[in-house]
Amino acid sequence: MAGFDPRLSAAIVAGRAVAAAVRASRLGGGTSLPGSVAQRLAPTILSDVTSALPEGVVLVSGTNGKTTTSRLLSNMFSSAHLRVLHNRSGSNLVRGIVSSVVVSTHASGRPAADVALFETDEAALPLVLREVEPRVIVLNNLFRDQLDRYGELDTLYRAWERALAALGARTTLAVNADDPALARLAAGSGHDVLYFGLDAPEQASRELPHAADAAACASCRSPLEYSAVYVSHMGEYSCPGCGFSRPELDLAASDIRLEGTAATEFTVRGSYGEFRARLNVPGLYNVYNALAAIAGARTLGLAREAVEQGLRSFSAAFGRFERVRAEGRDLVLALVKNPVGCNEVIRMFASQPVPEPLLIVINDRIADGRDVSWLWDADFEMLASLPGPFVTSGLRAHDMALRLKYAGVAVEQIRAVERIPQALHRAVELTSPGGTLRIMPTYTAMLELREHMAGLGWVEPYWEE
Repeated sequence: MAGFDPRLSAAIVAGRAVAAAVRASRLGGGTSLPGSVAQRLAPTILSDVTSALPEGVVLVSGTNGKTTTSRLLSNMFSSAHLRVLHNRSGSNLVRGIVSSVVVSTHASGRPAADVALFETDEAALPLVLREVEPRVIVLNNLFRDQLDRYGELDTLYRAWERALAALGARTTLAVNADDPALARLAAGSGHDVLYFGLDAPEQASRELPHAADAAACASCRSPLEYSAVYVSHMGEYSCPGCGFSRPELDLAASDIRLEGTAATEFTVRGSYGEFRARLNVPGLYNVYNALAAIAGARTLGLAREAVEQGLRSFSAAFGRFERVRAEGRDLVLALVKNPVGCNEVIRMFASQPVPEPLLIVINDRIADGRDVSWLWDADFEMLASLPGPFVTSGLRAHDMALRLKYAGVAVEQIRAVERIPQALHRAVELTSPGGTLRIMPTYTAMLELREHMAGLGWVEPYWEE
């Protein structure tokens, strides 16, 4: 920045005051409104502050895994002794990103960080790119999600394509090569690309699941052929129509060992050499999240030691297989919001058929997506073999109870309790002392659950973690 800007300074001071007032009033975490206020006073605050960062900006986007990937990257940056400006609360629209800038910037307008790390909503990514020229963009996946907000995948794809084409050559992409739409997008972007993906035939199937979103080539629309399918449409593929195939991987995860709902081990091979990694969150999709973070770190030039330390020290983000100890029981919260992510959580829980409750909390507020038809694409049939009981809650408690009935769950095992606090306490009562309550909430349901838990002293408010 050329010098002191009184409008920028006023915007930061006002935004901080609003954040403090919101938190003092217990109306929320002040993760959104401060950014709206600051932008009114200084419309270019985002570009003004981020352009002064010595290590630049890293953006993380995609449908699933943004918060986990961003927190992993933040760990790696901290291990490299970099000060990080991070929208850690997960508020990932433009106003949320600006709110994180407000609280991490001196009143003079000088950022109190070396690097910015912004988790970015899929639809907001083009808007953020109008304000910021990042050093690195990490793109993890594109799945069908909240059709009332985003529309079909082609709509997002075209918006991203236009936004990337408008960027300067300084930006490097770190892209999941196993997602055919992202691989095609990166190949045609004109940017340098680091590709990551899985090389784990022991974890692969040969058939696409019925809810897969990208069964056709993004270029010629021919049906893709897969030699390995890992999660939804992500895997090793080729197009018989135009010859497009999965790019060569710069970073790969292999020899993957899944440890139930506890952890995952895998070997990383590629431009960092080879090392064995352990991640204290479960699931094949979290291997993708870890690879995305490693790819972002590699693109930014972090040492391997910082990457390994960042992986070792990672713990689950709030609601993303977060574990809470309460009332002599363990509670495991696993966010669900679309068929792909929901299926992976269901598969995880169904693999451990213990006679303990499952609490499913479904809201249909704007942040969840008003359209809950996705519940019928998720494979709740996998739960029919579990002993239960099942408690459904939230604004769509009865819709979820009906979905379980049609999935083959015995009606006498289903209890619909609309109010979330009551449903939580009922589910805890049904959990045996020393047992584990498994919870599947949508986004706003997760926030309501954690707000109630915070009031009971079970967890810290998410914006203080």
